[in-house]
Amino acid sequence: MRDLVEGSILMGLGALSLTREKAERIVSELVRRGEAHGDETRKLVDQLVARGEEERRAVRKLLEDELADALARMGLARQKDVEALGKKIDRLMKKLQAE
Repeated sequence: MRDLVEGSILMGLGALSLTREKAERIVSELVRRGEAHGDETRKLVDQLVARGEEERRAVRKLLEDELADALARMGLARQKDVEALGKKIDRLMKKLQAE
């Protein structure tokens, strides 16, 4: 039971930075300790890597959403807004020069 809890905590903490190499080391250690069998290793590695990728995507989405909300509350112009204003200024300048 302790190993299961420890493994779950380690997976939770390390999921964001879990690379295939790290996953292979973790699974190799589980095999060495007799907690996993050799035929399970590939599947375990793939599951660990997939979980890490899912967690990274979820955290990235959360951060992007939070950042967008914070920027919106601050009233800052987005890049596309600034670019649109730049184009509008260019059009107005051309119009003034033509007059």
